[in-house]
Amino acid sequence: MVHGSCGNSTSSSKINPSDVSLVILAGGLGRRFGGNKQLAEVPGIGKTLLELSIQDAFDAGIRHLVLVVNAAIKETVEAQILPRLNPNLSVDLAVQSISDVPLHYQQKSSVREKPWGTGHALLAARSFVKPHFVVITADDYYGKSGVLGYPLVSTLTSLGGVNRGICELNGTLLNKITEVLNIDADLNGETPSGDKVSLSSEAYASMTIWALSFKIFTQLEDGFIDFLKQDDSAINGEFFLPDQIQYLIAEHGQIVELLPAKDLWLGVTYSDDLHHVAAQLSE
Repeated sequence: MVHGSCGNSTSSSKINPSDVSLVILAGGLGRRFGGNKQLAEVPGIGKTLLELSIQDAFDAGIRHLVLVVNAAIKETVEAQILPRLNPNLSVDLAVQSISDVPLHYQQKSSVREKPWGTGHALLAARSFVKPHFVVITADDYYGKSGVLGYPLVSTLTSLGGVNRGICELNGTLLNKITEVLNIDADLNGETPSGDKVSLSSEAYASMTIWALSFKIFTQLEDGFIDFLKQDDSAINGEFFLPDQIQYLIAEHGQIVELLPAKDLWLGVTYSDDLHHVAAQLSE
């Protein structure tokens, strides 16, 4: 069921890439970036990171794309991004809305100021995806080798803290994935509850690239309800996709394998990161 970034199904059956959807989560607000980083073009290249990822997926045989966006950028995506994509690619736009919660929890959505997180963003794509799909984010570029885990130290920036899913492994199998926030260049961060943590330089990080099956949505729906029931944290907290995969590992024995990255990860958290990405891509 789970395959990639920290996740790989152990099934030996082959899945045709044409039967796989690429889901790109592009609904965030980009507050640390200072704008819509999903739409920021890499200097000297004239394309966004999500376009580079889409091209890699197309080259690998994927022919269906689901872009999860927020309402504020939907028209811009339709006008500027979609016309530049390969015409042989089928595209669906899914809008992640803060108000998209069960009726019983509408009051919480009325005071929420930011999107609910990556787990909720993926839920927005449910009506469009094929039975198997790859999930990535719009502000990361993973390289052509695909579904992987990355050395934590290679995913940091000197410009400020970053959030990462930290992987604990048993060989190549994922024992645990923990969301750690505001990780600095000295490998210090904090848990969502505010506890300080120091991380190993040998740690692997999930960069939100997962290969999944449709069964994940059952867990996401149940997990989102449990998240909304948390009166003390649901308003400001985030419903993280890695947390739901961790639940499946811990409670249902889900087998997940990490594939170490062959390519350099590149990503944008702060606006100045774009210049670094441009230089690396040029090389």
